[in-house]
Amino acid sequence: MKKAILPLILSNLIGGLVSAVMIYICSGDPIWIGSLLTTLPVPFVLLIGTNAFGLARTSARLPLVQFLSVAGVILVAGTLYSRSLHTTSDYVALALTLYGAVFVQWFIWSFSSYGRKESTVIAKDQTLPEIPLKQLDGTDITSASFTGSKTLLVFFRANWCPFCMNQLKEIIAKADDLAKSGVKVKFISNQGIKNSKKLAEKLNLPVGFEILQDDNLRAAKTLSIADIDGAPAAMSGYPADTVMATVIGLNEDGKVIFGDETDNYRVRPHPDTFLHVFTK
Repeated sequence: MKKAILPLILSNLIGGLVSAVMIYICSGDPIWIGSLLTTLPVPFVLLIGTNAFGLARTSARLPLVQFLSVAGVILVAGTLYSRSLHTTSDYVALALTLYGAVFVQWFIWSFSSYGRKESTVIAKDQTLPEIPLKQLDGTDITSASFTGSKTLLVFFRANWCPFCMNQLKEIIAKADDLAKSGVKVKFISNQGIKNSKKLAEKLNLPVGFEILQDDNLRAAKTLSIADIDGAPAAMSGYPADTVMATVIGLNEDGKVIFGDETDNYRVRPHPDTFLHVFTK
């Protein structure tokens, strides 16, 4: 079911837009208001919030979305208590409300979680295992080449992930601060060199930043952060396997000085929460 997230989001968006139209047609019928409150908030956050407002993270449990969903269900239930279902429109509104309410809870409590266990190798003051990577010109390298410089590793899912893209842009916005601290930044994914080259051009990476390819998730598997079959369906040109969003800070000796292994793909550390570790 998780592979079908895009059609599920789209169906909720359509349900919300239909509800908005019906509110107008039916002169503010509360049953359609309730349907709107349960179907539209999640698509709004994922589509409008990330693209129009650049959201790089949300709270884990989306309390406002849950409040709106519950309010919508209560509104519909109260409306149906005072009147019976008497038109096809009422049945459609009820179906959309129930569908939207179930989707909200599933999305928040099941889909958004990786269900990950903390990696035993991403531990503070521990030397990170040597991991194989590839530069976008096809050159093979390993993490041993990072030794001698402070390094920020950002494992991201792919270009199709709006939270990832906004997270990378946030970090790029801190390029001057990172440069002053002597930090080199590596954005890492297994999405393929072609896709990463497009991203590099789009982001116009500052000096000290580069995107690296993790072939067959060899690095991610070494670090126990691979998300097998974790990409949504219908992502043409991208592998089905991906990575769990992870941020790792290394000192000049290759030892971990910061690690964030979020268990929720919508929850990412703000750069301000880890920049300070490079100045100590």
